[in-house]
Parts: sequence; structure tokens; C-alpha cells
Amino acid sequence: MLDLGIFLHGFGPRYDLPAPLFFYIFAAGGVVVISFVLVILFVGDQVGAKALQYPRRAAPLLLPVARSPWPRALGGTIGLLGLLAVIVSGLFGSSNPAVNPAEYLTWIYFWAGLVILSGLVGNLWYLLNPWAAVYDFATRFVRLGPVWKLPHVGVWPASAFYSSFACLELTSGVANQPHVVAIAAIAYSAVTLAGMILFGRDEWLENCEAFTVLFGIVGRFGPIESERDDRGAVSAVYVRPWGVGLLKPAPSGWNRVFFVILMLSTLAFDGILGTPAWQDFNITLEPIWLPMGQFGFFLVKTTGLILVTFGFLLVFIAFIEAVIFFGNRKVDLATTATGFAYTLVPIALVYNMAHNYSYVMVQSQVLIPLLNDPLQKGWHLWPAVVGLQPSFALAQASTIWFAQIVLIVIGHVIAVYLSHLRAGERFRTAQKALLSQYPMLVLMVTYTMTSLLILAQQTTKTG
Repeated sequence: MLDLGIFLHGFGPRYDLPAPLFFYIFAAGGVVVISFVLVILFVGDQVGAKALQYPRRAAPLLLPVARSPWPRALGGTIGLLGLLAVIVSGLFGSSNPAVNPAEYLTWIYFWAGLVILSGLVGNLWYLLNPWAAVYDFATRFVRLGPVWKLPHVGVWPASAFYSSFACLELTSGVANQPHVVAIAAIAYSAVTLAGMILFGRDEWLENCEAFTVLFGIVGRFGPIESERDDRGAVSAVYVRPWGVGLLKPAPSGWNRVFFVILMLSTLAFDGILGTPAWQDFNITLEPIWLPMGQFGFFLVKTTGLILVTFGFLLVFIAFIEAVIFFGNRKVDLATTATGFAYTLVPIALVYNMAHNYSYVMVQSQVLIPLLNDPLQKGWHLWPAVVGLQPSFALAQASTIWFAQIVLIVIGHVIAVYLSHLRAGERFRTAQKALLSQYPMLVLMVTYTMTSLLILAQQTTKTG
């Protein structure tokens, strides 16, 4: 049996940097500055609607696939089987998270892996959503809702559910208990299916279901784009550069801004939890939270998550105010903030890749030998996988560190590019667009350096 636990994103010896850490951090920030200059030189004159235009190529070979019902049927089946596997193994499998598939399926394959793949390929959740699959199958035989009209709530309910899921993983202290994960999956499934029946399938999914909103945003980064005719059928499929889909028209409002900020802040807080600074802070507060036991532990971490989230939000709003000031044009604050918030999505995506790199590369392999006896009942379903050990070939500390540097820099360079194009669309002249982007450049460089500093605490030997 594998004696390998659920490591939270980092393990093994750390990388002894051949140069001081500040060299890497300032070099990465310098690359972002250089990318800003290059963007000005090559696309600085694109303003108005022209700024949001991007090249795309028709992909007729993908059109039959997009029109076929089979991808959604197959994807829905896979998603439903995955959900059932989490519930069954969580309730009836081992209480040891290291040998329970529910932990791997939830935190590695779904929460980390699927987000990364959806950014690289497109919105895979559209195909895999198990609750949509159940609802669609049921409506083939019976008519379901809606009973009531959903109020104009934006995506605030989705933000609440997303926050709850983040708290389960980051602050509850029980995310490594399989039965808790299974109960949470059952409860969320019940709420989602009830919401779809009472308020309508698409209305509930697009406003209240956290993962539909999350993957809808992440999927905009992907290279696949489709168009639909008046009847809603797919009429064309295109391939486009990564990231540019975030410039396409999208609903705006503070609810959307908050959701994107939540994506960034939860990832950042996940990294902060692994730093020595947080450990020291936690020890300092022990006289306060220790007498309260587990609840005190939860309270301190949840308060930290809330403060980080609202700190991110306030900083972002301050920079958007500066962007509008330097742009010297009267624009709607909420609409402008939403447009620029979407340009931060590449940062969230690459930070997710960098932060979870070793976690996905190694821990995802541990599930394979567990398939022989997923519930630890003495079964022998797949004897061929017994004894397989995870390979660390692509997860050496040095490989992880340089992969993190490359990912973080690429993400911020893409964000700089998208932000400048958005500025050209908002402020209408090249000069105003350029002036408006100096605050965003400061934000991007600061974010680049801070992200690498957080990641370095878990990957490298810094002294």
C-alpha cells in the first residue's frame, strides 16, 4: 500500500537557488515592464472597437463535434460518475485521505486539474457538469419547472457558494476528511438540482452555481470559440489565440468584479498559508484562538481569507480609479472595472498552474493504484496497477521553481497585453490609453513580484 499522503501543493527537498531570490523577482518584474513597452510599440495605436478585434481561424473539422449531442452525453456521464465516486468512496471508503479516491478526485482532478485544462482548452465544465446532465436527462421524461422567477441577483449567490467551497478547502481544517467531502457534495447537489427545478436550468446555473460561473470565466481564456444561430444551434467553430476571449462582451457589474477578485484572493491566500510569515502570525495569535479549539483555528483562517479578499478588492478599485483619472474620460466605473477585472484572469489561471504544479504532476498519479481497491475492502479489481509508484521526474524542486517563474511571467505578460487593448477600447485615443495603463503596469509588476515571493517560500531555500 502506498504510504503517500495528500500533500498540499509542495513536498520534498527545496531548491537551493544559485542566485539571490531578489534577482529572480526583479528580473520577472523587468520582463513585465519590457512586455508593456513592446505592446505599446506594436499595438499601441489600436483604439475603439478595433482594439478588441483579434485573429481567428475557422475550424470546420470541429463543427460536427460541436453539433453532435454525444460530447455532452459522454461528458455528462463522466461528470456524474465522478460525482458518484466522490460520494460513495467518501462515505464508504477509508477514513485515511491518502487512500481514499474522494480526496484525489475532488482536490486534484476537479479543483486543480480541471481548472487548468479548461484554461488551456476551453470550458470543459459545459460538457462535464453532472447536475446539468441529470436535469437534461430527467426533462426527457418529465417537465421540470421553473416554479418561480429568479430575482436579479447577478452572480452574488455563485460568489457565496464559491466562498463556501474555498473555506472548506482552506480554512475549515476538515477538507482531508473524505466523509465531509462526500456530505458537502451531496448537499451541494441537492441545492443545485432544487435551484434548477425551482428557478430554471440556465438561470440557476449562470447566476447561482459557482462552478458554472467559474469555468465560464476561465473558459474564455481558451482557444476554442463558437458562434450560434438564431435557434441556438452552433453555426461555426473557430480557433483563436489564448486569452483574447476575455475581451469579448460579457455581463458587467460589481458582482462580476467581486467573483474575479475572489478567484485571485483565494489562490493567493492558499499560497500565504504555506509561508513562514503566516506560521509566525498563527503562533502569535495562539493565546486567542487556541482556547476555542477547532473553531478558533477556523475563525483565524477565515478572517484572514476575508481580509485578503477585501484587501484585493480595495486595491483593485483604487487602481481602476487611477486608470480612469489618467485616461481622462468619463466612463462608467462598474463597467470599466469589470472589463479590466477580466484581464486579470490570466494571472489567476497561471498562478493556479504554478501553485498546483507539483501537486497535480505527482499526486494525480497516486489515484491509479487505488483503483484496484477504491474502498479498501480487500478487492482486486485491477491487479495490474498494484505497486505503481508516482514518478517525480517532472517535479524536481528546480524544475518546479523555473516552471513557476515562466508561468507567472507569461500570465502577467498576457494580462498586460489584454489590459492595454481594453484601455484602447475604453479611452478611445492612443495617448489616453497609454496614460491609463501606467497604474495597471504598477499593479501587474507588483503582482508578479509578490506571486513569485509567495511561491518561493514553498519551493526554494531562501536562506
